[in-house]
Amino acid sequence: MSTERVAGPPLVVDVDGTLLRTDLLWEGLVQLCVRSPLQLIGLLPAAMRGRAALKRYVAATSNLPLDRLPQLSATKALIDEARAGGRQVVLASGADEIQVRALGKTLDADLMFASDGRVNLTSETKLAFLKAHFTEFDYVGNGADDLGLWKAARRAVAVNVRPPDLRRARRIRPDLTVLEKRPTIPWHAWFRALRAHQWAKNALLFLPALAAHLGGNSALLIPLMAAFFAFSFLASAGYLLNDLADLQNDRLHPTKHRRPVAAGQLSIPATIGGTGALLGLAVLIAVQLSIGFQAVLGVYFGLTIAYSAGLKRIAVLDVIVLATLYTARVVAGAVVVDVQLSRWFIAFSIFLFLSLALVKRVNELQARSAQDATGIPGRGYLAADLSVLRTLGLAAAGASTLVYCLYITGPEVTLLYRHPDLLWPGLPLLLYWEARIWLLTARRRFSEDPLVFALRDWPSYIVLGAFLLFVWLAA
Repeated sequence: MSTERVAGPPLVVDVDGTLLRTDLLWEGLVQLCVRSPLQLIGLLPAAMRGRAALKRYVAATSNLPLDRLPQLSATKALIDEARAGGRQVVLASGADEIQVRALGKTLDADLMFASDGRVNLTSETKLAFLKAHFTEFDYVGNGADDLGLWKAARRAVAVNVRPPDLRRARRIRPDLTVLEKRPTIPWHAWFRALRAHQWAKNALLFLPALAAHLGGNSALLIPLMAAFFAFSFLASAGYLLNDLADLQNDRLHPTKHRRPVAAGQLSIPATIGGTGALLGLAVLIAVQLSIGFQAVLGVYFGLTIAYSAGLKRIAVLDVIVLATLYTARVVAGAVVVDVQLSRWFIAFSIFLFLSLALVKRVNELQARSAQDATGIPGRGYLAADLSVLRTLGLAAAGASTLVYCLYITGPEVTLLYRHPDLLWPGLPLLLYWEARIWLLTARRRFSEDPLVFALRDWPSYIVLGAFLLFVWLAA
């Protein structure tokens, strides 16, 4: 670490929200919850000793991978410019010094000042500390805690600052340099994090009503739409929880590192608050529907939590859980309209959705193998598993078509359809669609959820339209 850079006042840089797009304390807490939940027992005694002691406990026990945390390019450019000009670079942060010193070494910072387990180095305490060490300094910060530091600095720089804090800062420092603003409510980031496009998968709730020829019953539309939104809100809450649980692995993924939570576009406290709000909305809707629907919704969410907590890291079991989550939507739709699903329908759903879940894993493994990676971070798969997964996926697809054949030749079909033989054209349509999905997977033509892909794929709409036409003619 160099101490010879003295060409001008030092550049003092805050860490949380300024150098990093995230907060080290919150990152450490999430890491503890995911990797070392038993260590959470020590949080309360540490918190009772003060915020600085809490930060020290989290920093010492979380083993947070600092090299994966998202940095602000504007701040990094300022640091590089100061280093090139021979100036001292100083990190001054309210985060714990264990983490700040480790970060400082990666940036070749000259000095690192941080909370030490006793003193919480923020706001006025940080300002007094800097004045004791420097006659003048330039300061880079991002929020309300930095107002006094901006006022005292020779040059004040704001990065990643919210509009309300920016207005207050400019009243104090009209010459404030602003390198990057942060929206008060990042709507685009929220839309992406909630995966609103994935809500289309909840259209599976309507399948039982269509299969039972209840599509013309308008009285069922309101409860089905209510169930649709309950599942959608709950699914989005599950996505946010999964993003928190998979935070560090997502940052190693070739595409998932762009997710709003992993990229620091949504803060961890905001993500937790959003999760709670979505759960509240889902419960509020569910209590208006039947107890049976509430039970299915509860099982769905319980499986979602179990999946995020660890089942997703168990090879094969993870795709079985995903297939079950898809099938739960179909079961919930049947409960809402009070239709008894046949065993054939449930078996068909499980095999079909298992095949599609395996498509998703094969896509991810193919992308990783193209980068010479050994497997998927946070999952139980290796690149060598590709051939096995393809075989399992194709076998599940074949099983779903076989179940369809057995269903349309069964005795209950004659009770529902006047012309059951017209259901046979559905077999080649189903075979074509599933085979095409796997063919496109082998060609690496898409890398997303196959059902979401189908929503933007015109051949899928043609197949679906033809399938429904034959079902209608058979009725």
